[in-house]
Amino acid sequence: MKLTKAIAAAAVFVCGITWLPALSSYASEDPLVDSGIDYTESMETLLNPGAGYSSTVAVNCKPNDTKVYNPTSSLVVLFVDIGAFSSGANGTTNEDGTYVDGTDYDLNETFFTNFRKTLENCRKNGCTIGIRFRYDANGVRNPEPATFEQMCRHIEQIREDGFLEDYQDIIAYVESGFVGCYGEQWGGKYCSLEDKAKLLDLLLDVVPDPIPVTVRTPNIFAKWAGIEESELGEYVLEPGSKASRVGLYNDGYMGSDSDLGTFHDRKRDLKWLRQQTLTSYYGGEFSGNLDFAKKYDTYLPENAVPEMYYSHLSYINSNIYALYKDYTFGESYDVDGVDNSAYYGETVFKFIRDHLGYRFVLRDCDLSESVSQNGVLRVCTKIENTGFANPIMRQNAEIILEKDGNYIKTEVDANTNQWYSCSTNEKEFDLKLPGELEPGKWNVYLKISSGENSLGEMNVRSVQFANHDVWNSAIGANYLGSFSVTKADTIQTDNSFYQTNAEQDVSHSDGKMYTYQDISVVDGSVSNDSEYTEDNLCASDENGSRLYITNNDQYLYVFADLTYDAVSPVYNLSLKNKANGKSYWIYYQGNGFVYFNQGVPSTCTQKHNGRIIEYRLPLGDLTGFEPGVEIADISVTVQDQSNSWVNAGSIKAQSYTIQDNFDVYSAKQTISLMENDAVTLEPETSGTDLTYQWLHNDEEIPGAVEKTYTVTAKDQEDCGVYSVRILSQGGTSKTVDVCEIKNVVSAVVPGDLNQDGICSAADLVMLQKYLLGDLELTQEQALRADMTQDQVVNGFDLVRLRLALSEVSE
Repeated sequence: MKLTKAIAAAAVFVCGITWLPALSSYASEDPLVDSGIDYTESMETLLNPGAGYSSTVAVNCKPNDTKVYNPTSSLVVLFVDIGAFSSGANGTTNEDGTYVDGTDYDLNETFFTNFRKTLENCRKNGCTIGIRFRYDANGVRNPEPATFEQMCRHIEQIREDGFLEDYQDIIAYVESGFVGCYGEQWGGKYCSLEDKAKLLDLLLDVVPDPIPVTVRTPNIFAKWAGIEESELGEYVLEPGSKASRVGLYNDGYMGSDSDLGTFHDRKRDLKWLRQQTLTSYYGGEFSGNLDFAKKYDTYLPENAVPEMYYSHLSYINSNIYALYKDYTFGESYDVDGVDNSAYYGETVFKFIRDHLGYRFVLRDCDLSESVSQNGVLRVCTKIENTGFANPIMRQNAEIILEKDGNYIKTEVDANTNQWYSCSTNEKEFDLKLPGELEPGKWNVYLKISSGENSLGEMNVRSVQFANHDVWNSAIGANYLGSFSVTKADTIQTDNSFYQTNAEQDVSHSDGKMYTYQDISVVDGSVSNDSEYTEDNLCASDENGSRLYITNNDQYLYVFADLTYDAVSPVYNLSLKNKANGKSYWIYYQGNGFVYFNQGVPSTCTQKHNGRIIEYRLPLGDLTGFEPGVEIADISVTVQDQSNSWVNAGSIKAQSYTIQDNFDVYSAKQTISLMENDAVTLEPETSGTDLTYQWLHNDEEIPGAVEKTYTVTAKDQEDCGVYSVRILSQGGTSKTVDVCEIKNVVSAVVPGDLNQDGICSAADLVMLQKYLLGDLELTQEQALRADMTQDQVVNGFDLVRLRLALSEVSE
C-alpha cells in the first residue's frame, strides 16, 4: 500500500493533474445507506395532477350572462356551452316542431372575463383542466353557427383573448369538440371528416404547444394527416411534431366492440393510439348503456385491463362501470413489466380507479449517510410506474432538503413525462450542498408538480407516490430518506445548491431558505405543528372534538378534529358575519356536489380525512370578511345522507375576529462571503401593500426601507444577522431573520488552501496530502493551490508554496 502511494505521488509530480476536480468524483466514494422506507405499493387512491378520475363542470355561457364556477377536483373537465352564441342553438321551435334559426353572435367581453374567473378559481383551487367547447348540451342536432367561418371566428376570438396562453400551465388538454351533439362530433352541420380535420388543424394552431388536442375518432387524425384510415396501424409518429399532440376522447368507452363507433378496426386503431398516447391524452366516459355493452366481451376485466395498459388510459370521467366491484383483482389480470401484487384481493373497480394515468411507487432509495457542508449528497432512486399511462402534462422536478419545517429547494433533471407505464426508472441525483448549511439531520424530498405554483401553493398540483408514510402534504413532496450534514473543516463561501450530474440544463438555487411553519394548508391532514395549536383553538367538547380557526390576509381557515358517525357524510360549515348581518352556509356531498347559500363559492375549498375536516373561505367581497370583522356561530357539522340527513357530529365556536395577518415564507439562510461579494436579500410573504425596515444585529439600517436589501461584504463588521421588520397597512408587524453572514473571507491568498486568510505550514501539509492521494480538494481549494496558475495542481505548486513560505519566514 505504501509503495502504491509513492508511485502515485511520483506520477503526480511528473504528469500533474487538472486542478478542477469533478464534484461527483469524490462524492461517489461516500458510502450510501438505505432510506428505511417501505417500498411496497400502498393502495391509497391518489389525486395526482392531470390524470385519474375526472369531474365535469358544465359552464353555461350566454351573451352578457356567462356564469362563474368554482371547480375543486384534481382533474376537472370544463364543458363550455357556447350554444347561446350560435344561430343553430339559440333559435325557436314552432308548434309543429320546425326549428327557426336564431342569430349568430361573437363571443363577448362578459364571456371572456367570467370564463377567466372560472380558470382563476381552478388555479387557486389546485385543479388541472380539460376543456371542451360545445354548441349543444342536450343532444340537439345541427347546433352550430350558420357558417363554418363563424365557428372559426369564435376559435380565433379564443386565440386573440389569450386565456389558453395565460393558463396553459394548468390545462391538460383541449378536446376538438365544438361540433355536433354534445360536442361529440356527430349529428351536426360540420361533422364530415373534412370539416373535422379542418377543425383539428385550426385548433392545433390556436392551442399553445405542447397542450394536446384530442379527437373523437382515429379516422379524423387519418384525414388530417393525409393518410388512408387503413394505414393508421403503420403510421410512424415523428417526435415533437404537431401529430404528437393529437390524442383521443372516447365517449363510448367499453360500450361495444367498436366503443360505439369510436374504432373501425379496434386492433389497428389501438396500435395507432398506443404511440400517440405517449405524448397525448386518451380518456373519456364509459358508455351509459351497460346492457348493450354486455352483448360484447370488450368490457370484461380480462380484456379491459390489458387494453387500458396497452392504450395508456389517462382519465375516465367519473363513471367506471359499477359491475367491476363484483370482480376480484388477481394474478390473472397481470400484465408484463409491472408489479401489481399489492392489489390482489381488491376489486377490479378499485384497481382501475387507482391506476388511471400514472402511479409512481418508490421501489428503492439509497443515499449518503453524512455529507460535509459544500459537499455532494448522493441520492439513488428506483421509481416504478404501475399506472396505465405516463404523465402527459409538463411536470417540474425539485429536490427539497428540510429541517425543522425549514427547507431549501433546487430544480433537478427528471423527465417524468418519459417515466412510462410498466417501467422502473433509475435516477441518481448528486446535489452540491450550500457551504454554510446548518449541521444536523436533514430530510430529503422529491417534489414533482404541474403548474406555476407560488410558495403559498407548494402543496397543490403535486404528485404523491403510492408508498406508505412518505407524503409531506405541506410542501407536496415525497420523502426519500435523511442524512447528516457535518461542519466543513474550512470556511465555505459557495452558498449555491444544485444538481451536479444533470444531463439537461437545470437552474441553480442560491440556497435561499423557506419555511412551512405557521402556514395553514387545506389538505385534510395535520400538515405542520402550527395548524392545530392552543393558540388557534376556539372550541372543544366532551366527545374530544375540537375546532381551530385562523386567517391570513387572503383566507379564513376553519379546521375541525371531529367525532362523528356517518355512512355517507356531508360536510357542513355555517357562520355569521356580524358586520353585514349575513349568514353563510356551505356543504360538500360525497358525490362532489357543493351547496353555498351566497352564490358561487369562488376559491372556497374543503378537504377531509377521517376526523380531520378543513375549510378555506376567502376574505373580501364574497364573505365580507376583513380585519376586525367578528364572525359568530361558527359550526362544523357532519350529516349522514344515507340516514335522513341526521346530525352525525358537530362542533361550534361562539365567535372569532378576523385578524390583520399575513404569512411569511422566508427563513434564515446562513452564508459566508468573499470580501467585496454582494448578496441581495428579500423576504417572501403572502401580503400586499407592506412596508419594510431592514435591521443588522437588531439595529435599524438607515434608509433600508425597500423590500430588497443588498449587502456588500467589505469586512467582518458586515457579519451578523440581517432581518426585516414588515408592517401591514393595518399595523401588524413581523420581524423576520432573512440571512446570517457568518464570515467575510478576504481576497484569495495564493497557497491558502484551508482558507483561514493566511498562507502557512498547515496549507503545505494539505497540499502534500492531496498529492499523495490522501485528501481531496474542492474547486476553491484547488484554485488556491495552483501556485503556478497553469490550471494544474502538481509538484511544481508544492515547490512554489515551500518557496513562498521560506520567503515569509526570512
